[in-house]
This record gives sequence, C-alpha cells and structure tokens, in this order.
Amino acid sequence: MTLGPPVALATFIGNPWPDEGITLTGQLTDSALVGLLAAIVWVLWAQLVGCILVEAVAAISGDQIQLPTGFALGIQQQVARSLVTAVVVAVVPTGSVLWGGADVATSVPPGDLVASASLTGTPGTPGIHSAAHHSAKAIDHVADTARRLEAHSQTVPVVRLDTLWGIADRVLGDGERWPEIAALNEGHTMNDGTVFSAADQIRPGWELKVPADADVNPNLHADPAASASAARTEHQVVVQPGDTLSGIALEEMGDAAAYPEIFAASTTIKQPGGRRLVDPDVIAVGWTVTIPGTHDNPDAPRLPEGHRQSPDTDDPGVVVPDEPEPPQERTVPNTDIDQSVADVDAHNDDHDENSDGQVLDAPWVLPGLTGGGVLLAGALFLGLRQRRNAQFRARRPGHSIAAPPPDLAPAEMTIAAAGAPAAATIEFMDEALRRLAAHAHHASTTMPPVAAVQVRDDEVCLHLSAPADLPEPWLGSPDRTHWTCTTDVDVERLGPQPGWVEAPYPLLVTVGQSDEGHLWLLNSEELGTINIVGDTRRGHDFARHLAAQLAVNPWSRSVTIDCVGIAAETEALGDRITYHPPGTAADIVRDTLAAAVGTVDRAARHDTDVHTARTGQVDDDVWPARLLLVELADDATSEEASVVPSMLGELVALVENHRGRTGTAVVVAGHREPTMGTNVRITSGGRMELERHGLDLVAVSLTSDEAAGCAMLYRHCEDLVSVEAPVDAGVTDGWEAYADQAGSLRREYTVSRNAPSDAEEPVASLLEGDDEVYVLDAPLVRADIDAIAPTVPTKVRSKIEEADPNLDQDLADWFDRSSSRPKLSLLGEVTLRTRGKPRDKYQALCIEIAAFLALRRRHGAMRDELQEAIGWNDVAKVRKYVNLVREWMGIDPETGEPYLPHADKTPAAMTRGVNVYQVSYGLLVDLELFKRLLVRGQARGGSEGLDDLACALELVSGHPFSHLREGGWAWLFQGERHDLYLVKAIADVALTVVTGSLANGDLRRARAAAEIALMAVPEEEVAQLCLVRVEEAEGNQTEAERILIDDVCNRSDDGEAPDDLPERTREIIRNHRWLAS
Repeated sequence: MTLGPPVALATFIGNPWPDEGITLTGQLTDSALVGLLAAIVWVLWAQLVGCILVEAVAAISGDQIQLPTGFALGIQQQVARSLVTAVVVAVVPTGSVLWGGADVATSVPPGDLVASASLTGTPGTPGIHSAAHHSAKAIDHVADTARRLEAHSQTVPVVRLDTLWGIADRVLGDGERWPEIAALNEGHTMNDGTVFSAADQIRPGWELKVPADADVNPNLHADPAASASAARTEHQVVVQPGDTLSGIALEEMGDAAAYPEIFAASTTIKQPGGRRLVDPDVIAVGWTVTIPGTHDNPDAPRLPEGHRQSPDTDDPGVVVPDEPEPPQERTVPNTDIDQSVADVDAHNDDHDENSDGQVLDAPWVLPGLTGGGVLLAGALFLGLRQRRNAQFRARRPGHSIAAPPPDLAPAEMTIAAAGAPAAATIEFMDEALRRLAAHAHHASTTMPPVAAVQVRDDEVCLHLSAPADLPEPWLGSPDRTHWTCTTDVDVERLGPQPGWVEAPYPLLVTVGQSDEGHLWLLNSEELGTINIVGDTRRGHDFARHLAAQLAVNPWSRSVTIDCVGIAAETEALGDRITYHPPGTAADIVRDTLAAAVGTVDRAARHDTDVHTARTGQVDDDVWPARLLLVELADDATSEEASVVPSMLGELVALVENHRGRTGTAVVVAGHREPTMGTNVRITSGGRMELERHGLDLVAVSLTSDEAAGCAMLYRHCEDLVSVEAPVDAGVTDGWEAYADQAGSLRREYTVSRNAPSDAEEPVASLLEGDDEVYVLDAPLVRADIDAIAPTVPTKVRSKIEEADPNLDQDLADWFDRSSSRPKLSLLGEVTLRTRGKPRDKYQALCIEIAAFLALRRRHGAMRDELQEAIGWNDVAKVRKYVNLVREWMGIDPETGEPYLPHADKTPAAMTRGVNVYQVSYGLLVDLELFKRLLVRGQARGGSEGLDDLACALELVSGHPFSHLREGGWAWLFQGERHDLYLVKAIADVALTVVTGSLANGDLRRARAAAEIALMAVPEEEVAQLCLVRVEEAEGNQTEAERILIDDVCNRSDDGEAPDDLPERTREIIRNHRWLAS
C-alpha cells in the first residue's frame, strides 16, 4: 500500500507533466489528462502515507501522542487506522490466563484497539469501532457459567472510548475478565436494535450486562440518557480519535441530537493552529469543545415554583423539595454460583484505607453527632477550637491548660472524628452565604428566599421558595429556584469580602439526612412555625438537636434561643441559649411576640425582608433572629393552660402571615394537635417526615446524655485557669521518671529561684542572670522566669544523664539521612520514614497505628485496645495492619528482630503474661526526643542547656499532630493529652531560648526560636509576644507595632470583637512601654 503506488506510477507513467506542457487555451491532450490523474494519485498517496504515520505514532504511544490530520480526508484516516490496527493485531503476541483451572489463549479484547472515526463524518456517525478479534475459546469456556450468572447480573452503560477490557477493569477490577461480559451479552439485542456480537464494535449508549459481583455505581446503573442529562456544570472535553459531535453529545448529554448545542457553545474556542470550529461535521483530534451546563438536577428533590407568603395571599407557605426515590438495592450473588467467577476478596487492598478504619463505628461514639448530625459535630469542633485558643492565649508559662475529665473523652473523641472533616463544610457555607449577602449589599439587590440547603459530597445546593438570580459561580436551574456551587471553588469568586455583614440566614439548621447521604438544612425563618408531632421521645431528641446546633453554628451568633420546658441540657453550650422551666412560658411567649411585632413594623417601614436587611442596605442596626422552642405539656398549670395557647396562637399567626419579616421561628413540641404551621412528624423508627412538602429523611437526634456531654465539655473549655502539667507517678525509672507529661522537670527536682542559696549544693539554671534584667529585656513577667528556668541541683543533671545515655546518638541518627532506623514525626505533619518494605497503600492508617503504639511504648497495647482506638469491628484487621506496619518499619540490624516485634515476644508480653504490641526503642520519635532534650536541658542549665532547647526546636516542623488521617486519631483525646501538652512545651521552650538569646545578644537564634513557635503554635500569645520583642530588638519598630496591634490587641478567636487582653499580656506591654504613644 505504501510502496506499490509510487513504484507503479514511476514505472508506467514517469513524470506526469506532459512534454508539450499545459495551456489554458490549448487542447487537452491524452497525455495531459493522464498526467493530471497521476498527479491526483500522487497527492492521495502522500495523504494516505501521512495518515499511516500519524496512526502508527498513536499506536506505538498507546494514544498518548495524537497528531492532527487536517491534511487528509476522513476515509483516508479510516483506512490508515484499519491498516495499522491489522498490523498491530498480526504482530502483537497473545497472552494466556488461567481461567477456571484451564490455560486459555486470549487475544486483545474487542474494542481495545479502537479505529478512528472519519474526521469529516456525519454528526450521527458512532464514534467507537472495535478493530481487534477476540478469543472465542475464552468466551466459550465461561458461557455455561455466564448463563447461570445472567439471572443475577447487573448492567452498565457504554460510554465514549469504552472497551470490554476497560469495562471489566472498571467494574470487576480485572480487565482479563472481559470474556464474562462478552458471554453475558452474546446474541442479546441492544437498545439501538443492534444484536451484540463479541466480534463487532461496542457503541456508546448500549447497556451491557456484567456479573453480579461487579462494583456498579448506582448513579450509572440507569438509563444513560437520564444519567448524562442529570445536573451538570459547563465543562470542556478534548476530542479523541473516533469522536464526532453526536457521539460526544450522546455520552455527555445523553442525546446524540443535542450536538448543535455543543457546536454553538464551541465556535468561539481557538483550536490548535489557530483554527476554529465552523462545521459540526469537521472536528480534529486534540480540539476542545464545550459541553453546555444544565443546572436543573432531576435526581435532586425539586422545589416547585412558588413565592413568599404575604398577609394578603393564600399561599400555603414555603415549598420544600421532595426527596428522590431511594436507589434500587444491588442484587446479591447467589451463594451457589461458581466461586471461580463470583467470589470477591473481602480484604482486597484496592479499596480505600478508611474502610478499614471506621472509627465512627466504635462503641464510644455519640450517634447524635454522626450521620445527619455531622454538621453539629463540625460546629462543635470549631467552637471547641476557639475556646481552646482562648485557653492557650491566657495560659501562663510553665503551666498547661487543663485536660477534660476522662468521662468527657467520648464527646471530644466523637467531635474530633466526625466534626473535623465537617468543619470545612461549615466554614464554607458560612463564608459563601455571607459573601452572597455582601454581593447583595454592593449590588443593592434583595437576598434570595432560601428555604432549604442541600449538602452533597462536594457541593452545596440552595433551594429557593421563589425564583431569584445569584451571581457566579452559583449555577442555577432553568426555573431559577435551585442554585449549586462546589465546595472547592475559590472563595474570592463567591463575592466581596463580607466584613461585618450579618449572616443572612441565622436560623438555618440541619433536620436530617437523605438515604443517599445528603444533608438537609431548613431555614426556620421561612418555615415560620414547626410543629413536632409523632413519637414523643424521638421528637424531643429532634428538638434538642435543633437547639444545640443553633447554639453553636457560626452563622447563628445573632440568634436568641429560648427553650421552655425542653432541651435544658443545651444551655451550657453558649450565651445564645436560655432554658426556662415549665410554667414560665407565658412571659417568654409574650416577649417573643413583642419582638416579632417590632421586626414586622421595622421591615414594613423599610419595605424589605429580614434577609435583605441583614446585608446592611436599609439602616445601621442589626436585625437579630429569635427561636422559641416550647413544649406544651399536658400537666400545665391552669393559668398557663388558659393563657399560653392564646398568646402562642397569636404569635404563630403573626409568624405565618409575615414569613421572612418577623425574624422569628417557633418550634412547638407536645401532645396538643397543631392548628397552624408546618408539621414535622418524627416516627418511632427515627424518620423525619415533612408532611406538607413530602420530605422524608433520617431525622437528626441528640439524646439528653449526648447534649449534656457536649455542654460539659464546652463549659470545661471556657475555664481560663491554667494548671501544672500532670506527672505519671507510675513511672519510676529512666528519663521519664524526672519529667512531667509536657517534658519539663518535675517540681520535686527543682529549687525556686527565690529560695535561699545553699553553698554546699551547687545549682544551675537556663537563665543565670538577674530576674529584673530579663523582665525588662524579654517578653515575660517575673513569675514566668521561675516557671521556665528554675534552679536545679547539679546532682539531678548527673542522674538524668545517666538515665538517658543514648540521647546524643539518637539525635545523630535522627538527623542522619543515611540512618536505617525508622523515624516517626509528630511535631508537624505526621510522617513515618523507614527503610523497610515500602507501603504504597494504607500509609495514613499505618502511620496512625505506629503513632498509637509509639506513644504507649513503655507499656504497649493489647489487641483489644488497638482495635477500639482505630475503630475496627474485626480483630482480624488488627493482625493484618499491624503486620503491614511491621513490614514497613523493617528489621533492626542490631537485634535482628523487627522494630515492631510479634506480640508474644515483646518485653511487655513477658512481664504481663499476655500478648502485647510494643515497638522497640529503635524507632525514633521526634516528640520523645523533644521531651528528652527539654528535661536534660533544664537540668544542665547555662549555655549547654540552651543548646539542648534550641536543638529541640529544630525537631519542630509545624503544628503538632497536623495532617491526620480523616476520621482517625480520636484516641489522641483519651489518656495522656499529648496534643495539649506539646503546645505548652513548644511555646515555653521558645520563650526560654528567646529570653536567653536576647540576653546574650544572639538575635539570630532569638528570631529563629520565635518564628518556629509562631509556625507551630500560633494560638499561643507567648509566640506572638516573642516575635514582637525580636522585631523591636532588630530595630523593626513599625513591624513590631503592627504585630502587637493586629495579632495581639485586636485578636479575635471567634470572628467577633477582640477579647480582653489577659492580665499577663497587659503587664508585659506596660513593662516595655509598648503603645505608650
């Protein structure tokens, strides 16, 4: 094909140009005509050779290199692809697989070598062609099994560029199982009328049967057109070999006839070489086309068009979208099916590592903070972090913040495990809605009437009760009542900086979770009145959850929550919420009614709604929100029974008739039959049915004990009194016998700097100068010096050095990159560096296991303890993953044993008589090295001691225990609180080094210590003040004042007004005459 035409032309025709030449006026001779035809053949041959070269390059590179072929005709491209494919099939050797116990020769499966569609094909031309033969023998071998499997099979849609091998690899985890799919579909009629034959092509839009053990995404197990036409955002697709606009439209939009929409959206795109799309029949490989977005999600519950209820309408109220039908349950394979085909490895390493560490299944988990309660857990996590930051800010050097009592550990562990991942969603929602309000303020537009918010995996969807327009990047449905935004969008695109703009929807609260895992929040202001009916106990748990979330949501700071006769346990969650005992409802209802009337009158004066008013457009005052949660008890007093229903009825009527203008929501729990408002039925099975609007969810729930645990934890973290770090009295040997849990010398081994000196017993101190000099030169007060640099008898130094003889060698090995010892980093991003068997998967889980055992090295951990900590429900997983850690750490060359010995060979096992996991001291841990340096440095004192402390800071690479495995590490909040004590230790070590370095004139070391502290523990005011003093010492007065004003004096841990400065901070500012001007 490549040599024949030129040889024939050269032999029989030669030079195609006629001897007599060609003129426009002369007669066309036979030789001229033959020459013209020969020239055309030469051009066609050259084009074909070019196409063959292009297809050869693509075949050799596995389609990684795709060159444009705009110089050729589509038919030439097809012929070239067919030729190259035939050559590849002829020369590529076939392999063999062991199938059902027999060696079966297999070739490349159908569709794995895909021929190119015509570059100028018609829009309706399918874009995928199979060009390789398959092994009929392999299919015959599994045909019998396939017939038995067919009754239990599932289906998957064929999409663009699919092959049988690719489908098998995607849904079965093994591409070599493609003959099973071929056998299941052989002879079946596809949805376009084509009879399937494994020897023919497969086409986009087909539904192929696959074995029952296939992992089929339920969202794809549907009509491809419906799936492709589901809500999507506008995006771009790169044209691949074999593509046509109609083929792309079929896969991306579910309708081949929709190709004109793609054409219209793509004509302005500048393609490679400066070309543009001008003909829907002409596209080239490598071009980019735009797939238009559609924002009406048919799979999502829909909000019918509606509008706010106004006093003069009969509108029934806020319309909340219906929840979709639950997905069909996947067929479970019959147990008598041929196991060689149907078995699935229960411990397949291909699944996500978190599936083997489901900590939220642990027995200590509070169920009310999981499932639909994760946003409450996220808000609690953020609030807890703010309170902890305030505690660290007020902490005095030499002291630590108090760890919560052990009985509160389940609450904190659950908040950490469930809330940490959800915190980002909480922060995004708060920021997105505030920026939406800021946009409305700048554009002088009204706020959209948000009725509900749906939180999916990676996007937030606002459901409106009336059509409205939102700015980009929000994407709206055709009826403008559903608006979505992905959570990974740059927040700067969401609108202007919100500044002090109020949260526009402060009564937005989670009510449940759909069967698909979507979280639903309702805007209580839009609902107006909520009547909780149905199961009484579960109804109370539902109401308690609403109160708790509004008490801690970051967007609910302006809300006043009054709970009458219910949810008393939530009062300690913050100042927003107040509990009133039964019998006091009349006064509270009266106050709420008066506030609602005032807000309605105020909104009427400005002709606005409260959501828009909160953007700051109408006046200079806040527009607060109020929630009244009241239980109408059957045993109410006669006065309450006669007064409250009447007043409550008046309040409910006002709220119902002025939705969006009262700033008030009423939630009524009790046995009385509601007359107005929205009924929320809570079933005995824990479902929430929004009866008027057809929403059926798994209801949120918070029991009395769960609420009490969270509230007590919050109350504990509001205590700003710092305490001394605890000591482990059970440790009586080694360096740990001299240190507290933060690594500092125990008080019994130190002497106060103010104690009378004893000439017979020499002492040393890290700060050997006069206290008054340090107070004037460093960012501390006199009491700090005795706490961080006490005097220590020299005999204590000798004992500590004897108890820890290997410290210097361990440090040398830590900093020696060639050392084979495994190294666990916890003072920053958690990592494990080893020379053992590499771990490509499960690294995060293995690091967590290694850290758990390393922090319990002295006593080890039994299997049950590790199982509970990680959250496993299968003891077999303990053995499996401990062994992976063992292999990863490798063998200790000094002992010939693993760094993580087998449980029956550990020292702890020998002592306790039971199997115990215990890592050897060959494993280096930066946290442990830090403490050892600190205790030795304090005992040494002087320049040697400061060198030890400076070396300890070199071990710090970030905030301790950062980048933890999502959903893991909850055990960190149980037992010894390394997370709290390490913050104290790093800040105090940095303060000591800064103080000593300033006194010695070593500004370089002082700056390094201050910057490490600020990087690692920015919540510590000690770190901020150290940097202020270093900047001042270096002559950077302006920068020092900026840090002092912005990061100290105007610091806010909750986004509100700055808190009052701690007394210690005020004293330091006075001593240094900072801000004296």
